This record gives sequence, structure tokens and C-alpha cells, in this order.
Amino acid sequence: MNVKKHLTTSRTAHLDTTASRRLDLPLLLWRRGMGRGGRHAGMPRLPSSVPLSPALSPRSAGGEREKLSMAASSFAAPNRTGWFLASLCGLAILLSGATCRQPVAQAASPAAPFTIVMLPDTQHYSRRYHDLFTAQTEWVKENRDKENIVFVTHVGDVVNDRKKDMDEWVVAQRAMSVLDGVVPWGVAIGNHDFDSTACRPDQATAFLEYFGPQRFRGCSWYGGASTNGLNSYQLFSAGGLDLVMLHLELDVPDFAIAWASEVLRSHPHRAAIITTHSYLNGVSGTNGYNGAVSKYGNSAEEVWNKLVRCHPQIVLVLCGHHQRTIAYHQVSTNDAGGRVVEMLADYQKLHNGGDAWLRLLRFAPAQGEIQVRTYSPALKEFKTDPKNEFVVPLDIPACCRMAKRVN
Repeated sequence: MNVKKHLTTSRTAHLDTTASRRLDLPLLLWRRGMGRGGRHAGMPRLPSSVPLSPALSPRSAGGEREKLSMAASSFAAPNRTGWFLASLCGLAILLSGATCRQPVAQAASPAAPFTIVMLPDTQHYSRRYHDLFTAQTEWVKENRDKENIVFVTHVGDVVNDRKKDMDEWVVAQRAMSVLDGVVPWGVAIGNHDFDSTACRPDQATAFLEYFGPQRFRGCSWYGGASTNGLNSYQLFSAGGLDLVMLHLELDVPDFAIAWASEVLRSHPHRAAIITTHSYLNGVSGTNGYNGAVSKYGNSAEEVWNKLVRCHPQIVLVLCGHHQRTIAYHQVSTNDAGGRVVEMLADYQKLHNGGDAWLRLLRFAPAQGEIQVRTYSPALKEFKTDPKNEFVVPLDIPACCRMAKRVN
């Protein structure tokens, strides 16, 4: 049995939109030609004809576990010469890779509950059911304020056919780009996202082209990536708490564990959430953990022993991959005696490759809990069985301080 503690640290970040306006203005001028005046309204999405540029890298004792459950402008119009120069500048910025617009700040009470959205495996949406993928991210955009959504995390298997069908990557990019300028977000690489079934860490060119570090250049919340670009971290805050989000590669090899540990040591006062593709199993394996998918990394049990249990900052681990289990969660105790919540969701075996089911993780600091719901924007309904609607404890680690500033 596993007792695991849960985290909630995130803040609704007040992020600068200057970079966004810098990118959008030349595009508006380009489209308006020599038209006069007008006001720059908001932050429109980049036209689909302008591609998002494609790879960079910025910068212990035994833990007893108990399974708790199995579930789940008013700017003046430029003169004609200035217009042309501004347009060229705009294109230069885009081609340089500065494609990330900043989320608009949300007005929420510092202690208000907040939501992190978990997107399970979308491989069949990218392959065939394109509208279901877009329905998920459009729903997030439309309900950001209502649900106080502060982050979206994708557990991996973004596409189904690896590098064989690049159209799937275009579909995925289009769907995830809906979130640009709305909320911070990140993607973990799944086994179907590598170039081949071997899942070699040095063969993930398609993933790096579409979701590598350069994709997030200019995002103030993007912390950085590992040297191979397959591991990344994001910084944000909500509910008066500071948070670091880690997206770790498949089977989390030892070098990725070392990288993640260094990130955590560099941010000792932030509670941490990890998203990695394969972690829980729930039906076989050891203590609910899955075995290694490839020969290049660690089993989930080893990831627990080498990384998760050693860092009291880590309060939540999210994963997908195991389609036969569909939904499962457990709570384990780390070396410091803190509870870590571990959660699996993968609906790809259901109708239409998953019917757009997503997870809503509502952090309620005042109640000391995380309220988990499972919703389909396509069906407009919730799953209410115990594996898909449940509550887990939210225990903030003592080492994680309250955010000094929340906007």
C-alpha cells in the first residue's frame, strides 16, 4: 500500500505581454498593407500559414508506500516606408524562433483554488480524430477564467506514427498552439513521439522540431531544458504558492534524473510536479509501478527510488501510456515522510481514441486537497465513477514557501 502526498503550488502569474505585442504588430501591419490607423486588439493567434519554428536549451532512506485508491493600439499608422520595414522586422522575429506569446494575467484571489489540466495520450486524435484534440485546448481557452486554469500538461504520445506521418505533428502543433497566450504549458515525450520504436534519446527529431526548447523561446515561464532537449521545466505560481513543473523523458534515464535533481536544488522553495509518459501501471509490476518501456532508461520503481522519494519538494507525479489500466492513482510516502500523489490517465482505448477526455486537477489549499474530475469537451459530460472523480490530499512541503507576490 502506498501513501503519497500531494502538492499544490502554482501562482496565477502576471506576465509581460510586451513581447506578444511586438510579434503581433508587424503581422497586423503586413496584413493591413497601407491601411491607416486602427487599434491593436488583443493577442490574435498566429496565422496557420506562419510555421512555428522548430530545437535550444536555456539554461534517502526507505519510503513506505500505501495505495489509497485505484481511480483516477492606439498607435499611429506608420508611413509607407515605415510599414514595409516594420513588416520585415516582424518576419525576422518570427523566423528567429520567438513564437511564444505570454498568457494574459488572470484576476484571481491569491488563495483561490486553481486548476491544472492534464491531457492524456492524444495519439489517435493527431492520427484521425483531429477535432477532438482541438476541442480539448479550445475548451481550456474558453474556460480558463471560470476554472482558474493556470497550467496545461501533456503526458506524452502526442502523435501515433512517430516520424512516419508528419501531418500528425502539424495537427498536434495546431491544437497545442491554441494555448499560446492563454496559459503556460508543457509536453512530455512519449514512446510514440520518438523517430522509431527503439525510442533512442538521440532520435527524436520530430518532437524536437515541433515541441523542443526553441518552441518556447520568449516565454517568461519557461525555465529551460536538458542538453538533449527532451526534458524541460516551467515556473509559475497560483493560490499563493510557487511551483516548478518538470516534463521528463520516457523512462527518465540517469542523466535526466541528475538534470532534474539539479533543477530542484536550484529552486528549493518551489513545490514540484513531474509529468512523464510511463510511470504507473496499477495492474502488474512492483508497487503499482510500470517497467521500463525501452532499454535506455529506468523502470518507474527506479525513478521513484532515485528521484521522487529523495526530494520532498515533489508532491505529484502524472503519467499516461498504460491504456489497459485507463485510470489509476496511489499515494506514497517519501523519505521525509511526506505524501506524494501519483496519477495515471490514458483513455485512448475508448471510443474515438478517447472522446477528448481530460483531467481537471483543482487545487484547494484552504481545504488541503486536490479535487480530481474527468471531463470531455466533445461529449460535454463528466466521468463520475471513483476512478475518475476523487479527492486526494494536498500537503504543502515545509520547505516550499508561500509566494511573495501573486497577480
